[in-house]
Amino acid sequence: MATFYDIFAEQALSKVIFFLDILCSLLYSLSMQLHQYLTQIRKDKKLKIQHLHNKIKKIFAKKAVSYRSLLRILQGHTQGRESSLYQVCIGLGITPAQLKENIMSQPDAIDYIKRSLRKDKYIYNENASAELLAGPERSFLTMELTLKAKGKTKPQGATTTEVKSEKWVYGLFGKTTCVIDDKTYQLDKGDCLSFNGNLPHYFKNKTSKKAQCLIVQTPRPQEDNS
Repeated sequence: MATFYDIFAEQALSKVIFFLDILCSLLYSLSMQLHQYLTQIRKDKKLKIQHLHNKIKKIFAKKAVSYRSLLRILQGHTQGRESSLYQVCIGLGITPAQLKENIMSQPDAIDYIKRSLRKDKYIYNENASAELLAGPERSFLTMELTLKAKGKTKPQGATTTEVKSEKWVYGLFGKTTCVIDDKTYQLDKGDCLSFNGNLPHYFKNKTSKKAQCLIVQTPRPQEDNS
């Protein structure tokens, strides 16, 4: 016979799944209004960003979205993952349904992003960064990786996930070095490389000049920094 705790837990889980379903669909309908709407709600509630993050940390503890990620969402530098948006909603005291209702737009069948309007960017460190070149509704990830002199990304891959990832890299200019499973490959302008993205790998620039390459990954990872 089900106990009160079992019934309560089941109801709570159903609500979480409902909210996540709403947020998943939300990611297909996000527009440039997202960060503007969230910022307006925050200002209406007279919440500083640090105070909002403190509320989120109090609720979600170790699983709370980082302050840096929260800042990027509120500044419009990224649209965020569904789990991060869920936390922001809870911190602001609104439901995912309210968020969707206020910023909903029809998903575009075609992405046309001018260079001057690129918004999503991931910063590995001061010498390595990547701009995302396709919207979050796409099943693949495309990014333009820029490595300054002696720049290096953090290690990726080395995962036990059953989802196989494929990566394709194309050298745009400079000399990009890709280290895959302890094997080194140098990409000059026009060179390309494809490999199993689950293998441990990272990118670096061993020269004194800037290097840039194009990276396509499928399927699109859940994390923003893949």
